[in-house]
Amino acid sequence: SDANEVDLTQFGLWYSTNGTPTVKYESKYDDETKTFYLTLSQESNSDEPMHIPVAVGLLDKVSGKEVVPTKVLDLKEETQTFEFPGLEGDVLPSVLRGFSAPVKLVGSSEDEEKDWAFLAANDSDGFNRWGNGQSLYASLIFQTLRGEQLSESKTPEYVFEAFQRTLALDGDDYSIQAYALILPSESTLAEELEVVDPVALHKARGDVKKSIARKFQTEIRAKYDELTSAMESSGEDFKVDATSIGQRSLRNVLLDYLCAVNETPEERDAASALAMKQFESSYGMTDRYAALSCLVSMDGEESVVARREVALQKFYDDAEGDALVLNKWFGAQALADLPDVLDRVKALTEHPEFTLSNPNRCRSLISAFSMNSAHFHAEGGEGYKFIGETVAKVDKLNPQMSSRMGGSLIQWKKYGERRGASMKAALQKLADMKPISNDLFEVVSRGLK
Repeated sequence: SDANEVDLTQFGLWYSTNGTPTVKYESKYDDETKTFYLTLSQESNSDEPMHIPVAVGLLDKVSGKEVVPTKVLDLKEETQTFEFPGLEGDVLPSVLRGFSAPVKLVGSSEDEEKDWAFLAANDSDGFNRWGNGQSLYASLIFQTLRGEQLSESKTPEYVFEAFQRTLALDGDDYSIQAYALILPSESTLAEELEVVDPVALHKARGDVKKSIARKFQTEIRAKYDELTSAMESSGEDFKVDATSIGQRSLRNVLLDYLCAVNETPEERDAASALAMKQFESSYGMTDRYAALSCLVSMDGEESVVARREVALQKFYDDAEGDALVLNKWFGAQALADLPDVLDRVKALTEHPEFTLSNPNRCRSLISAFSMNSAHFHAEGGEGYKFIGETVAKVDKLNPQMSSRMGGSLIQWKKYGERRGASMKAALQKLADMKPISNDLFEVVSRGLK
């Protein structure tokens, strides 16, 4: 660079190298010299080593305090060792802070989950706190999915510790705190599996969520009430500063956890009453929609159903025909976790405000349902049949839209023999359709290969 006399020739390899590089790291602490050694190595499709900026901070293994603030290490060789002298005790590295480079990071810890828990609870870097928490949550969800004996695993203990310490954080960075408490999405988890059982994955994630919610129900409710009081004391004006936005995000995450405790009639009544209270008292769309999203998945007792239906009607009435708000109304119902959600979606296609000729309205209901993985992929294949039939109708109106919607069926190889066969059959039926648009035919024919 002419501006600062830095040679960026090696850095330019990022523009000519395809794929995602992998950075591996190993570390050791020498008690005699009080020096910490961090060895970084890289693998990529480049014939020459790339210039990879790796932001690193060091945390004391005992206190969790940051002893070396963020420092960017320039990895320019296949393997490099960096020294950190003058440390009075062993440390744990927080590597790739702030996502300093778009790489895959691989560690070599003897107890990876313990390190994830430590960093998720103590790291001052928001990105790494979130990332390590996600890895930890995912590990417990996958163990639950495989039916492993969790009583013999340390993972639940690590998860609970990380969750508790994150929940108890003081400060005004509520947005990072909110993200750090959310479990990985089902779509993110599915990417880690060779063969996906969406129904089982949905249950495993739900079971982990419920176990966390039950264990920390008192603390979660206390934090929720604290945020509610703070928001109410600030007046009725809807604020869009970072602190207010973060408070709303965190409170809505906590509401979602509180509504996960719903196994008895009393629990369902309490959860729906809390969500309804937030729905009725909210000044902004964020809080109201979060409450509605909880309510639409509630079923059972008459009082619970009544609150759900009242909220849906009020949200619809308050929209006063606004297209964007109505899209949210359709979308919330398409994503509901109810056993008859497909029947509800079919009924909504007959609603006066719904039309297949409006792409955004179509996406808000039909495409949203295809993202409701556990119900779209339910045994029997009715979800695939519904999407296939709808795509056929849309193709006559909007080929670009139909081709995007048809894409929800092309990953059939990832969903096991029975589901895969049903998805492929729906694709084949579309491919055999006459007439068929070029856009849709290209998608389905590629998907059938």
